Amino acid sequence: MSFEKKQKVMFVLCLVFGLWHFATQWTTTLLSFLQWDTEEVMTITDLGYIQAFGSLCNAFGALAAGQLADTLGAQSMFLLSAVFTAVYYSGISMARSWYSFFFLQVLRFGYQLDGTAEMYLATVTTESERTSALMRLTIPQAIAMFFGPIVGSKVAAWTSLRTSQFIVGFVLAGTMIPVVFFLLPTTHSIPRLASARLRPQDYWHMISKNSALKEGLLIRALLISAYVCYEMISRNFLLRNYMHNTNESAYVLLTMAGSLLAVQFIIMPIVQRRASPKRLLQFSLVGLFFSYLSAAFANSFEQMLIITAVQTAAYAVAYAESSTQITT
Repeated sequence: MSFEKKQKVMFVLCLVFGLWHFATQWTTTLLSFLQWDTEEVMTITDLGYIQAFGSLCNAFGALAAGQLADTLGAQSMFLLSAVFTAVYYSGISMARSWYSFFFLQVLRFGYQLDGTAEMYLATVTTESERTSALMRLTIPQAIAMFFGPIVGSKVAAWTSLRTSQFIVGFVLAGTMIPVVFFLLPTTHSIPRLASARLRPQDYWHMISKNSALKEGLLIRALLISAYVCYEMISRNFLLRNYMHNTNESAYVLLTMAGSLLAVQFIIMPIVQRRASPKRLLQFSLVGLFFSYLSAAFANSFEQMLIITAVQTAAYAVAYAESSTQITT
């Protein structure tokens, strides 16, 4: 693929990624308040069951996504992810009980854009370009973290929390589907190695023969399991004690956005010139360890913002490095 075409593909993919995260951050800003505004107040255990079931549905959806990506291509998977997620986001606006939040998680079967983006990148980048390309996706993600909470909060202030949440589903579908359908180029078929992480029948043979893949999967499992636990505890317990309105929820997401931009434009260019990919991953894991440990001792909103900044930066680097190893 020529350099010019590759740049166009990356631009459109960044646009798709930005629109997806714009809607996601809009929803994240409102979700905690919607979960508190239920007929019976949900405990952190109730929220844990919801998260666990949603993750299970997401995992089963990933298995299907791997098969469909091989036959239909990545573009079709982007469209399916947009439709499922748009319905899910709008459906949250009508959830008023634990059961409604719980069963809405079935729609996370199609919550597959991040994985599809990784597979799509594998078709247009080389091994040496992949980590840099994945980190470039943090730029539209950071921009979305800035504008998503602001727009979501403003719409909620002009209307209501539930109306704002209902609108975001239509915003996601109305912006992302045309971009994917008309602008995102259809590349050649997804390499089976890139999509094999979503096909367990191919995994077992590959894991037994490929130690690098085994290590990459182990790192990814540890990263995501720790991240899910941190999200559950910080967002649904610690931040619940310190956040009082949607503006403070927006501050959290703005902190995450600033952290991602700082990593992309300031920290990464310096560190990559002085450290190997392995050393970079080690640094990011150390940052995650200290941010997760510090969360246990946080006792103010400002301290949680600092921890959030460190965790977001370290997780972005660690996730990109582990994704590169797996797709390689």
